[in-house]
Amino acid sequence: MPSVGNQPDEGAHTFAYESSLPKLPLPELSSTFEQLKQSLNPLYCAGGFYKGSTDPEQWDTFSKCIKEFLHSELAEKLQATLAEYNASSDCYLDNLHLDINNNSAREPEDDVLPRNPFLLLGDDIMPNVSQVERSAVLVHAALRFIAALRQEVLSPDMDGASANDDKDHPLAMSPYLNLFGTTRCPVFAPGEVEAFDLGKPFKESDLESSWSSDSSDDEGDESPEPGTVGDTFTRHGITIKRYPDSKHILVISKGQYYTVDVLDAKNNVLYNPSHLTTILDHILRDSSEDRAVRIDTALGSLTTHSFRNWKYSRKRLQRKFPRELRLIDSALFVLVLDQSDPCDEGEPTAGVDGLQILGGSEEGGMGTTSKDLKRFFYGTSIIDDNGHQVGSCISRWYDKLQMVVTKDAQASVIWDCFTCDGSTVLRFVSETYTESILRLAREVNLGDPKFSLWPSIGVSSVTSASNKKALELDPSIVTHKINWDFSDILNTHIHLSETKLADLISKYDMVRLSVPYGQRTANRWGVTSDSMIQVALQVAHYALYGRMAYGFEPVSMRSFKNSRSCFVNIQNDDMLEFCEEFISGSLDDSNKLNSFMQTCKKYTERVRRTKLGSGFEKHFNAMRFLFKFSEHYGFRLDAKDKELGQAVFENPLLAPLLAPELLAANCGNTATSIFAITPAQPRGFGIGYTIKDDHCDLTVTSQYRQGARLMFMLNWVLIEITRMWQKAAQGSKNRNKGYKVNPLVDKLYELDNALMHPQKRHNKVIKGYGFFDLQPHWDSTNTSAVNSASNSSLHLSSMGSSTKLHGISPVTYSSIPLSVPTESEKRDTGFEITQVVDGERGGTSDTKPDTSKDGATESSPSVCFNRRTNVIKSKFEIDFERGGVGKKVAPVFH
Repeated sequence: MPSVGNQPDEGAHTFAYESSLPKLPLPELSSTFEQLKQSLNPLYCAGGFYKGSTDPEQWDTFSKCIKEFLHSELAEKLQATLAEYNASSDCYLDNLHLDINNNSAREPEDDVLPRNPFLLLGDDIMPNVSQVERSAVLVHAALRFIAALRQEVLSPDMDGASANDDKDHPLAMSPYLNLFGTTRCPVFAPGEVEAFDLGKPFKESDLESSWSSDSSDDEGDESPEPGTVGDTFTRHGITIKRYPDSKHILVISKGQYYTVDVLDAKNNVLYNPSHLTTILDHILRDSSEDRAVRIDTALGSLTTHSFRNWKYSRKRLQRKFPRELRLIDSALFVLVLDQSDPCDEGEPTAGVDGLQILGGSEEGGMGTTSKDLKRFFYGTSIIDDNGHQVGSCISRWYDKLQMVVTKDAQASVIWDCFTCDGSTVLRFVSETYTESILRLAREVNLGDPKFSLWPSIGVSSVTSASNKKALELDPSIVTHKINWDFSDILNTHIHLSETKLADLISKYDMVRLSVPYGQRTANRWGVTSDSMIQVALQVAHYALYGRMAYGFEPVSMRSFKNSRSCFVNIQNDDMLEFCEEFISGSLDDSNKLNSFMQTCKKYTERVRRTKLGSGFEKHFNAMRFLFKFSEHYGFRLDAKDKELGQAVFENPLLAPLLAPELLAANCGNTATSIFAITPAQPRGFGIGYTIKDDHCDLTVTSQYRQGARLMFMLNWVLIEITRMWQKAAQGSKNRNKGYKVNPLVDKLYELDNALMHPQKRHNKVIKGYGFFDLQPHWDSTNTSAVNSASNSSLHLSSMGSSTKLHGISPVTYSSIPLSVPTESEKRDTGFEITQVVDGERGGTSDTKPDTSKDGATESSPSVCFNRRTNVIKSKFEIDFERGGVGKKVAPVFH
């Protein structure tokens, strides 16, 4: 078995490195709670103010409780339990069942959209491709990906070499097993579904399931056995159901449900894109017939309802339609043939400085809300003359991975973040898209398998030629339609879930923005592109609202066994200080730019440490769950432990941690054009962004918030940083190039000054003599009488007879003619200098008298020369400013 940290073996099978991955380290208590305080401090102290002015005593009390907790027996008990789990399993989180308890502490709000991210794929390579053709090509490519995964020829993911480590490190591949043939589902107690009475009229109390009235979270003398009816551990539990032998996909079209077997027993793909086109065309036509339209259903809207309603509906479905529900749950993935078209699409509205926002109206006319974004994501909400929902929002199933293809052949992938890891979804989407593009190369080369990401994946031999012929004549032979016969109670639940979803779609805005700052910009600035966007978002929010927002960025932890994504807090005291300084005049541009770079580097370092397992979010939640379900985990707490635990783990100051206002995530590549996520709370922002080489695409989802205005602020922040960087870069260009000026160039200055401004001897002062602003780090190889002082001057100054500049006296020039450089010197320096005589000046030699302050009379030329009359055939220009004697301007290089 290859060891972790080695370069990947050529042709290594998918799970070759799985057993050699390191275990997620168990963090120290002190580190976790220090990071927790750092993430919350800017919200309650200084100028943060999460919800207005917070009583300082409340924060001080919380800090004291944490300090007391860290030295308590309760902390020792909880940490010791996690240490035992860490020693006995691949990950200390495994025995906590955090998947089951994902929603135990807090019931999801009813007015929050489904928490499903989505990626919009790039356009197909073929113009004017139809909906079913695009669907067939993408489904075929996705099935080849699944076949490669199951046949273990999918190459292992590797974490790229870093600056401190030149080796690639393998990543866990087990999360890919949660992409296909899996579903999110509620936890039911043994016998709960079987005991459900379908004929019982619905009551509000049914949403609390069938637990007895005395079953509550209150403490009692005896706790119920795990998994029993009264077990509070699983009362609001969510878990993952896996069907590793799944061979079919689920197709939803206009509220109708169909299944199609697509893999054989050896996990080879049954149909090519042409066959799939025939099958999907049949499904589309069947779902469009009048008889089908009359019985369409918004069943999928149940997956968007609150946890309690969703669980009740699932229980009813599982009781009455166990086979049908299993067909849905066990499908490899869901294909949605979305009937919407771009007729309601908002026109792009040009912004400023390259800013582009899509879509409908936002206050001030700054931008518009893009209905098309919602169309790709949640579908459309359209009510017919009879008040019936006929929009495509009814054709979704948010409990599973789903691929949506619209009428105009736009394709998106939506996934359940509870069951699917975002990094695995991104690879699935990218390689599915790539494989769909490679089909042209295969067609040109007569089906040559080398033009595929997985050349070894063959076509199934099960489907014979005669069966394929029959398929073309009657595709219904390979499709199975799921028919429903809903009761009035279930119809009511479906109707209510659909109306709630339609309301949510109307409430939420989705704004897309493209800013001309991408990977190359970040590289020039010396920061990571991700930190550049995250820090700029915080400044934009602070500039708009005058306070910090609690924000998280999800980070994949697949470098460890049985990994789970972790959240990195965006805000801390350093971020707050930078935001305050950026919008104030307390710092000049140079210091603001330096502060920005330092803040970005600190954020990057925090992300790096989190990826190494030192983040606080997972460890803190583990401690919180252990405390909440202490009896389930096998240890009892006395009254003092409970009081202290409640003061720490149930403190109201933790509210931002449980429901962050700002959720910003980076996902996508050249195969995708849009990435969007849902806010974690009704008043929050969900910001998904994709960083390309020359720009960054952002999509902001919010409810009644100023998404477009926030994006304009983000653009302003990046423009300001660009201006500061360009200013600093210009100065750096002058300071740090390290030019070495040849001594003969000094002679040029002397010659020019002497010829242009003949002077009297005997220490007469030159009126107006000064030194131009040359950067002090430009030093000549040798020192000359002329420019030795000029390189130490930072400003232009006029000096009288007794004036000294930085301790250097004005130079008195001799009227003795200066020698002209020899031919050898000319060749060495690249200059050819002509002898300058009075007749060649192009003007009279008359001079005008000029009287200085001390009465000394000077003479100066009455006519200025052309700047280049005495320097020809130069390798570079020396720009003389002859308005004042002795002035020298930085050379301009070509």
